[in-house]
Amino acid sequence: MKNNKYIVGLNLYHGDSAACIMRNNEVTFAIEEERLNRIKHWAGIPVEALKKCLEHEKINIEQASGIAINFNRWSNLVPKINYSLKNIFDLPFFINKLINKEKRLSLNQQFKSIFKNEKIPKFYFYDHHSCHHASSFYFSNQVNSLSISADGFGDFVSTSACEMSQNKIKNLLKIFFPHSLGIFYQAFTQFLGFLNYGDEYKLMGLSAYGGDKFYSRLENIINYKDNKYKLNLNYFTHHKNEISFNWNGSSPKISQLYNQNLEKLFPEISMSNFSQVHMDLAYSVQKKYEEILFKIIKSLSQNKKFENLCLSGGCAMNSLANGRIIEYFKPKEIYVPASPGDSGGCIGAAVNCHIEKFGKEDFFVKNFYLGTSYDNKSIFDIINKKLSSSTYSINKLIDNEIIKTVAHKLNQNNIIGWFRGRMEWGPRALGSRSILANPSGHKIKDLINLKIKRRESFRPFAPSILIEEVKNWFEIDKNVPFMSSVLKIKKEKRALIPAVTHVDGTGRLQTVCRQDNEIYYDLIKYFGEISGIPILLNTSFNENEPMVESPDQAIDCFLRTEMDILVIENYIIERK
Repeated sequence: MKNNKYIVGLNLYHGDSAACIMRNNEVTFAIEEERLNRIKHWAGIPVEALKKCLEHEKINIEQASGIAINFNRWSNLVPKINYSLKNIFDLPFFINKLINKEKRLSLNQQFKSIFKNEKIPKFYFYDHHSCHHASSFYFSNQVNSLSISADGFGDFVSTSACEMSQNKIKNLLKIFFPHSLGIFYQAFTQFLGFLNYGDEYKLMGLSAYGGDKFYSRLENIINYKDNKYKLNLNYFTHHKNEISFNWNGSSPKISQLYNQNLEKLFPEISMSNFSQVHMDLAYSVQKKYEEILFKIIKSLSQNKKFENLCLSGGCAMNSLANGRIIEYFKPKEIYVPASPGDSGGCIGAAVNCHIEKFGKEDFFVKNFYLGTSYDNKSIFDIINKKLSSSTYSINKLIDNEIIKTVAHKLNQNNIIGWFRGRMEWGPRALGSRSILANPSGHKIKDLINLKIKRRESFRPFAPSILIEEVKNWFEIDKNVPFMSSVLKIKKEKRALIPAVTHVDGTGRLQTVCRQDNEIYYDLIKYFGEISGIPILLNTSFNENEPMVESPDQAIDCFLRTEMDILVIENYIIERK
């Protein structure tokens, strides 16, 4: 332990606040604060997440060589000054932003109150988008790459592109406030009636049901010229009003990003009467978003053809666009990290800090199951406290028995809560905190949406597939370990897996290899042997809440929903 070098990385005062820790050049633990305080997308200082990182490594905060933060007030200072001088009437707006920045930067005092009697390491601040780039490229195993980071805003920038190699970073593009592809997509997400922070995936899922009715009108909203895009600010409010967040123990609350001009442009859209026109607008917004993104990639590739592509930032959560990039550009390798959004910035900040303090080297993780885990003894104690053996059948099985029993139960169309191993890093359930089901069940999708997830019926579920089977079931054979891309399922296979085939014939797949998650791989493999389908329906283990983190939460979710079976490590629980 004496010779180990520790760096703590934090995403704070952004949505999905999170912490990670690096031991030497390896990320050993990472977790979002929401998993611990149970408040979705929580924003603030991720105190409990940080404590879990330190607990995992059995160190105190003062043993870290530095605390890395994924924002830097001095980034892009000239564009900030230029914009404020050109928009002097918005001075109160910028004063308010400066006050908020100062609150963020009083970190040393806040950390002293949290870690009493401990010496607080030095804070290191890094440009928001440089952290996104680092969280992607340095874990991609690529020698060089075009790296694109796009989101709402971070350090006054919405879109950043670099040519990256292990020894050099060349900036290719920056698009500054107030123009933002992320704001464009988020504003229309609100306009369609999806008002919660992080609801953009609902627009994406809905788009498959629509037709291209409104595309021409979107030309009034955003246009691409001279290798950059611009918003028509007459339809937006974010450049005049501070985007309000609630930092005090709740999800971020985003103020309305569009104004009445957008309502006048789309009078057919009624917030109270959800109909086909909402689906058509979702389709057109998704198409326009993809068009702008494609033009950016094309313009950056004019002088040099990039074989590899790294994507990061909140916009990289648009798995539909990611899949179409694969179809259209056919990159040799495309890498989207397990957490491309703001939470992933804590890993990028830690990497940037490590490079600054100790020099460049290869960064790695064994896999991206980087969260908490629980042993069978503690689980047994929790089960005894919460469940009665007169109401539930509770059995402890060895791994091989678990695999066979669960596979057969899935083949009989049972819906199973699956809690095994270390929790996944990032927003996607990757077979550690998952709800699993038979992908061939015709009523499975509607049943899970209605009785377990209690969510909109139009939202699809993901297929977890053995990596060697992708070529047999999907039109494009790609490794997609983090559910980051939507790809077309082969036409002759779609009827076999209706529960994971979206209305447009696609699936947001997760490729599973044995070295990353041995028992999950073996479960899918055995299910394939008895069913003929090497795929499982996989959705996050939750019900309108953050993904379950602990056995207590897993049992509570099982009790208040209608899932049939709960597996927690080696315990299998069934209703009698």
